[in-house]
Formats: sequence, structure tokens, C-alpha cells
Amino acid sequence: MPAGRPREFDEEEALERAMEYFWRHGYHATGLTELLEHMGIARQSLYDTFGNKRTLFFRVIGHYRTTQLAQALAVLERDGSPLENVRAVLRFFRGLARDESCRGCLVANALVEMAPDDAEIAALLQETLEMLEKGVRRTLRRAQEVGELPADRSARQIARALTNSMIGIAVTGKLALSPSTIDDIYEGTVALLD
Repeated sequence: MPAGRPREFDEEEALERAMEYFWRHGYHATGLTELLEHMGIARQSLYDTFGNKRTLFFRVIGHYRTTQLAQALAVLERDGSPLENVRAVLRFFRGLARDESCRGCLVANALVEMAPDDAEIAALLQETLEMLEKGVRRTLRRAQEVGELPADRSARQIARALTNSMIGIAVTGKLALSPSTIDDIYEGTVALLD
């Protein structure tokens, strides 16, 4: 049997473009025609490669995890001060909140928009947040091992509070608050590490 026609687009690039579009517009406000145009692919290519809009969104969340989330987790694992690594990730989320495009965080946006009505996407997003929380918890435990954080403080509780704050600050970024307000939120969050 002869092989089918080769793909005429780069799948990773198409996923990146889909991620950008969903990130800016949300899932429900994304029309298929505009999405396909932004991705640079035809409708049949979407169906053949990604399935439908919903299955594409699941792939986009996976892509987000292997790109954006992986970067945050890599920062947490850097050499040097574990607490400074946590602060660097918090600064990343502050940056999302201060971004003039007001797009926030893709996972945080999807949590607000879709999780209440979609158990499957809620489970995927919860798993994604747990990956971040576990990375923060591991880093906090390293901070305890090197004496940067008292051993009697609960790394689990602090990691959960920080993860919740990171998502919260990203969602707050959708409101286009003043930089000073966002900085206050950031400073209050960093104080959890004192």
C-alpha cells in the first residue's frame, strides 16, 4: 500500500501556534476558522493530526507542560540557592501578571474557564499543577537541607500555598492591575519563605 501524502506542516510549530492562540483567546472564544488560520493548517490536517478542537486543546496543554512548565521546573532544579530558585519562579509568574498582553497563564485561564464544567480537563489541569507543586516542594526540602528554611516548617504546606499564589497572580494578571499592585501580591507571596 502506498504511503499517504507527507505532512506539509511542522507539528510542533502548529502546536506552538495553537497554544499561543488559545492562551490569548481562551478555549470557548476560539473559533475553528481563526485557529486554523493562525496555525497555518487546513481543516483536514487538524482532523488527521490532532483530532478535533477539544483533542487539540489537550495536546496544547501537553505542549505547555513540555515547554513552559518544564522551564519553571528547570529553574527550581538549578544549582545555587534553592530559595532563590523558588523566588525566580515566583518572579516568572509576576512577569506573566505584569505582561501588557494580559494573557495570564494558560493553565490558570483554563482552570477558570473550563474546569468547573469539564471533569476531564479539570483532571489534566490538576495533574499539571501537581507537577509544579511537587517541584516547589522538592526545592523547599533542599532549602531545609542546606539551612535556608527551618526544618520545622511544612514544605508541603508552603509548596501548596506558593503554587496557589502563582496561579492566583497569573489569573489576576488578566485584570491589567497596576504594576505596584502586582508587586504587592508578589512580595506578600515571597514572605511565605521568610
